[in-house]
Amino acid sequence: MSALVVQAQDLESPVSKDQHLPEEHSGSEQSAAGQPGKPDEVTRTIEIKTLDSMKYDPSSLTINRGETLRLIVNNIGRLTHEATIGTVAEQESHAGEMHAAPDTPHDSPNSVTVEPGQTKELVWRFDRPGRFEIGCHVPGHYQAGMIAEVTVR
Repeated sequence: MSALVVQAQDLESPVSKDQHLPEEHSGSEQSAAGQPGKPDEVTRTIEIKTLDSMKYDPSSLTINRGETLRLIVNNIGRLTHEATIGTVAEQESHAGEMHAAPDTPHDSPNSVTVEPGQTKELVWRFDRPGRFEIGCHVPGHYQAGMIAEVTVR
């Protein structure tokens, strides 16, 4: 694997369960929210818990421009959840993908599907200032407010 591309990693199983071709994802290698980060450049690790109350904990993050984060996504609930990094427009695009294939896990550089009791990680470099989101696009979850606000300054 190239050092420039970091795939979402399942901490319990090294094989991605993604059944889509990479070009089918809105999660490309570049986004207005940044790009996949290099593990050796991680400046901070943050655990994000997915809750069955359709929330993330924490529900907001403030990040410095240029920071590379290791986001540990821990599903402590009984429902499947997702964490997708992107702009509002990218979230809307990914919502369409999930609507078309709701039972298919979507793991890509900016997105992980996390089954109950499972933990996965994303390594992401936030290289542009702005307001972005981490959203869950399991049907109904994003609409119920399962969004974490990300502010990059």
